Amino acid sequence: MRLKTYQYQKNKGISWDEVFQNPRPVSVRSFQTGTVIINRHGTLNPNHPLAKDVQDEELEVPILAHWVHHEDKGDFLLDAGLDASYAGDPRGGLLGTDVDEFQQIKGENIAQHLVQNDINLKMVFLSHLHADHAAGVRELPKDIPYVIPKGEYGEYRLEVHGDFLEGLEELYEIDFSKANQMAPLGPSVDLLGDGSLWAIHTPGHTPWHVSFLVNGMDRPILLTMDAVFIHENLERGVAPSEYTWDMEKAQDTLEKIIAFLEMFPQVRVGAGHESGNSFKIYNSRI
Repeated sequence: MRLKTYQYQKNKGISWDEVFQNPRPVSVRSFQTGTVIINRHGTLNPNHPLAKDVQDEELEVPILAHWVHHEDKGDFLLDAGLDASYAGDPRGGLLGTDVDEFQQIKGENIAQHLVQNDINLKMVFLSHLHADHAAGVRELPKDIPYVIPKGEYGEYRLEVHGDFLEGLEELYEIDFSKANQMAPLGPSVDLLGDGSLWAIHTPGHTPWHVSFLVNGMDRPILLTMDAVFIHENLERGVAPSEYTWDMEKAQDTLEKIIAFLEMFPQVRVGAGHESGNSFKIYNSRI
């Protein structure tokens, strides 16, 4: 696999205030590509002081991919969800004790969503390379760029992820070490060069995990991906635990996201495993 640096415009000194003053002709729509069962204790750290009454129970939550349509630049995907192999096999054809299991109804796969909506993909941006976010790459076009955060490919394990990236000769990497520092979130990258779509480094779930912001004409929408699993993470101010590389970093990232949403109440937010298109207003706990 060849790794290349993703080239992006560096807008030195730009702030979120300036970004939101210049909305762009871009929209986002979420597709459910399957579901996964998670434990509420893994979703909300039960040892956090604000999570004393969190019950130990299973939750079935959606696996999402997000279609970004730019009137001038075309169609993009944020994460790829699941391919059709999961409709007949919860493991998606993979073997091994570490392989994740998902549920999928026939026709939920990402390629079917593209066909149904007449989507002509220009590029795919992946928040990280876990199966529920990247398995759909197997049935997507291979002649377009795929973009990941720098460092993520080093953790790609064939025994867990199988052949998700098979057929790709190269990956483009976002180097956040050279990105704009945009308070209160931190390193942020203008992906398309016109302020319409942003990648934000949100470590915790993985070391290089990325969230995205779509700066549309209607309203800005923050797609947290797995920095926030469900809206209750925001409502309680409690980050995930079991499904997380570093709980301390995950909590720090969550608090930065909450500070951002309190600073910019016009921003709607979509959690990583909440019902598709349920972009909500954040209600401050203060």
